[in-house]
Amino acid sequence: MPSSPFQRMETDQDMEPTANASSSDDMRRELSDDSGIAGQSKKQSNAQKVVNSLHGVVVPKAEPIKWYHFLALSSYIAIPAMAYVMVFSTMGFGGDLFYYVADRYGEYSMVAIATTIGVTFVAYMLDFTDWTSNAGVAIRKIIWTVIVVGVIAITLLMVNQYPYGPIAVFAFITPMYLVAIKGICYSDLKTKTFISWLSGPLFFVALVNGIIWIVWSFREESNEYNEYFRVKYAEEAGCPAPDFIEHSECDSLANPGTLCVTVFNNEFVYEKSADDGTYCPVSCTEIYDDCLNIFILWVGPAMFSMVLVFLSFFATFLRAENGEKDMMNFGKVWMFLLFATWLTASLAGIAAGVSSALMALTLASFIGSAVFIASSVSYAEGKTQAKGFWGKIKEKYGENMMNVLRGLGIVTLVPAFLVFLVLSMLNQCVRRCGLPCSKKMKTDKERSDFVTKRARRAIETYLTWDRSIVFTYAVYWGAAFMILQVIVAQFTVLFLSWLIESTAPMGLGPVSGIMVGVGLIMFLLPPVPGVPIYLTLGIVVVATGRDTLGIIGCVGYGCGISILLKLLACTLQQKLIGEQLSNYVAVRQLVGINSSVIRAMKLILQEPGFSVPKVTILIGGPDWPTSVLCGLMRLQLLPILLGTIPVIFLILPTLLTGTFTYMSSLTLDDGTPEFPYAGVLATVFAAVTAIVQFGSMVVAAYYLEQTANAREEELAQIPIDEEVKEREEKEEELRRCYKEVTRWEIVPFFPKMILRLAVVTMIVSCYLVQLFAKSSFAEYELTYTIEKNLDGDWANLLLPLGRVASALFLASCTLLYVYVKWAGYQARKMMAYQDTEAGQAGPS
Repeated sequence: MPSSPFQRMETDQDMEPTANASSSDDMRRELSDDSGIAGQSKKQSNAQKVVNSLHGVVVPKAEPIKWYHFLALSSYIAIPAMAYVMVFSTMGFGGDLFYYVADRYGEYSMVAIATTIGVTFVAYMLDFTDWTSNAGVAIRKIIWTVIVVGVIAITLLMVNQYPYGPIAVFAFITPMYLVAIKGICYSDLKTKTFISWLSGPLFFVALVNGIIWIVWSFREESNEYNEYFRVKYAEEAGCPAPDFIEHSECDSLANPGTLCVTVFNNEFVYEKSADDGTYCPVSCTEIYDDCLNIFILWVGPAMFSMVLVFLSFFATFLRAENGEKDMMNFGKVWMFLLFATWLTASLAGIAAGVSSALMALTLASFIGSAVFIASSVSYAEGKTQAKGFWGKIKEKYGENMMNVLRGLGIVTLVPAFLVFLVLSMLNQCVRRCGLPCSKKMKTDKERSDFVTKRARRAIETYLTWDRSIVFTYAVYWGAAFMILQVIVAQFTVLFLSWLIESTAPMGLGPVSGIMVGVGLIMFLLPPVPGVPIYLTLGIVVVATGRDTLGIIGCVGYGCGISILLKLLACTLQQKLIGEQLSNYVAVRQLVGINSSVIRAMKLILQEPGFSVPKVTILIGGPDWPTSVLCGLMRLQLLPILLGTIPVIFLILPTLLTGTFTYMSSLTLDDGTPEFPYAGVLATVFAAVTAIVQFGSMVVAAYYLEQTANAREEELAQIPIDEEVKEREEKEEELRRCYKEVTRWEIVPFFPKMILRLAVVTMIVSCYLVQLFAKSSFAEYELTYTIEKNLDGDWANLLLPLGRVASALFLASCTLLYVYVKWAGYQARKMMAYQDTEAGQAGPS
């Protein structure tokens, strides 16, 4: 089986490493030689198979290299890691540097912006990328250098406004630095081979850096991200000065313009008035809670480790034989980790800034990865490989997947594309002037066009899209973003705070009953997973029962309620829905009874006993379909419930995430945090939850795939549900008619305008919420109350701009609904006409 990156260090004499062999073929041979999945234990333990399934997803498939190369490359990679930690984090001198740059040179940021934009604009207008003479090539390199240096300078000069800038810069320049190391120390090695060597060292340094940061965070209380930390580093981090007009009670009397509370020996020191003897209000300790700069200073080393992990996997993809599959899997893990971090930040009340930081981090990591690609292949080869990759995606997932991605591009990149069109129009005007350095237009068609040839190709490509489907997906993408950014990030916190406030007078028993009832209702809904239910339990149980059971008792009690809720939900899904409603075609279709995945699940679940694959499916498979399938198969309930009990290992980190998130918001009477360590633990357990939840799904998918490959004959013998098949065929015919009547060239004018308006209003609402989050929503945290902080009206959470964005969002959804109803009516009308025609053409 493949080993970890720390074990894969060869000592053979060849500098060119052998390709990393996939274990899937060997696994299939083992499965075919033995009877069933249980026979695999003769050659490979269950633990090894689980590790095998996660290899390449959670741990990269590193190339085998000599041990001294591994150490040397790790040392080279550690240099930018140490530089970032020492210069841009509180583990080093980050606080002093942030303050120094913001105070001394922040005013020059506009000069750097104007210079960089001016140089870029002039160079683009003069087509500098097409200069091919010796002097032109030299000037082109100088221009690129000025642009790159200008972007880096802007990022550093605006560090107080965009504190995630340095991490984005390091994500961008680290690959360039490593390629330079290759040219100096490994000039005889192919660039592509050298990059593949980096996978293990990158992951190793990321792991070491992350461990050091965790140890540092817990070593001293002053290193934890809490109220003391925020007040202590606020000025150094370049946080905006408090508005002492709005918060006049927090203005120092001794030193006007500064905060009236300071930190000494990890304790708050409140200024006392000489006139009436009153102290600085406790609420003043929270005045910097929403400053992202401090959070980035603290979490920076962990974010840099994420960058190194990203680059580690990308280096693997350049050589791994099954890189496409691994890239898809890692992409899912990466998005899951980002979502878990963002969700934790949402509950903590800093989601807007963290989401921007995560997007900047991901974008910079992709740009850095592009440096790897550009340095390892020629432009023509890269273009060919890109076409081949997208061709495989299109072949594997169909044209519909491309339309989904195009819809995402529409809702996110339309403003950028409009800017590109304006610039291309100006560029075309400059070319018509006939300047010696401008690109020559070769045809009359190109000369008569109002945009450049490149822009014209982009427009023509856009016009070939099936815009009805693409626009529909664009609205869906926008709706998903608005749901996460508004409902999840804003109203979930509002709902939980209301729930905590409402259940506070109740005893633990009534609250438990309410949560079980709500949880059951959510579990019985097919799309709802268990994570939000366990997260809510972790918050509410501690908020209600900490005085009677204590924190540890509440965690244990919450785990018990969670596992009881899960088992009760499984019972209802299996006995009430699966068995009692098995005669309903819609239920069997909703489970996906004829799909290859569900058919493979049938083979595994009907096996007697408690095999590892069976238990993995019960706890890692989708909640609703798995339990309902057990009911459709008439399986005994007790063995299924016993096999589900290990789900406690998925419940516990999720529950602890909610518990520590709530604990991090609690303060004592003097304003000091009651649990200073809770914020750190909430972040840690959010990451653990993401890894455990996704890992369970990966392992379950692994066993399903192996079963489908090894037991094809048994799968073929499982009878097809003819009623479901007939219904699916009718729906497929309806979808075909829907696609036909919504071809853009035949859609009437008014439906087109309705869909266009739906897209425009959705794009505007998304950009308003993302760019002006602080002007859209009132500040609200988990421990706030509607009565005190929103003047008794929950609707005050939405500021005027937020109400405009919400109105546009609702308008977009309404317009899409109207369009879809029109299209559905036309599709059914067409289908009925075809059925009538077919009946008339039949035998008399």
